[in-house]
Amino acid sequence: MKNLKYFWLFVTCLTVGLGFAQEQKELENKVKLESVIKDLNQDVHLIAEVSKIQVAVDGELNIEYRLYVSPSIGISGWEITEKPSYEGFDFETIKLENLKIENTTYKGKSYRMVVLRKDILKATKSGDYDVAPLQLQITAEVADATKKLEELKFSMQEVTTTIVSNTLKINVKL
Repeated sequence: MKNLKYFWLFVTCLTVGLGFAQEQKELENKVKLESVIKDLNQDVHLIAEVSKIQVAVDGELNIEYRLYVSPSIGISGWEITEKPSYEGFDFETIKLENLKIENTTYKGKSYRMVVLRKDILKATKSGDYDVAPLQLQITAEVADATKKLEELKFSMQEVTTTIVSNTLKINVKL
């Protein structure tokens, strides 16, 4: 009977230990994923650019939403999760047939850039307006340095995150 108690104590300790090890591994994976997403947010930028910040009533302006991606990141998909709001404006979205990728520099670093969306706005009333940001959910392929396959080669990890463009301020005068 005494041996049976020791056996059950051993099994219980082993089970608790394995459960703790599993929780520890899951926590480490979560911390690694958060670190990858943080790095991703430094390598991917969604920028709203406006043709002019001041316009007259009935005047037009253009807004382009540009996605800047570091050469070390691959974007495998994106989806608009929240569209910008254009209070005080009528607008038309220009359908972009083929997205053209350009090599460019942004904040002193090399990036690939693509214009994802173009909107033409026509001011309907005077005032100061904030154009709410565009929000995207992107799926990216990033190198996972913790899982080296061979020397100088890395496995890729798929990460999904949300990025938001900047808010634009536009002044409409009579």
